[in-house]
Amino acid sequence: MTKRLDSEWIIVNEFAQVRLTVDTNGNDPRLCIEDLATGRRIYLDAFGLAGLTTATPEELARYMD
Repeated sequence: MTKRLDSEWIIVNEFAQVRLTVDTNGNDPRLCIEDLATGRRIYLDAFGLAGLTTATPEELARYMD
């Protein structure tokens, strides 16, 4: 399920709930991904997001619980 609010997205499935927002407090906009279960956050700029597109499924799987 994906829910669009004014300035955020909440994405939920049976394994996780995350909030996506765009942080504009720095020099460049960054995507903020917040795990709603733990409150932990990560901020990714355009370079970091582009890097995700080159990662293999095996590389990304290392970061899953």
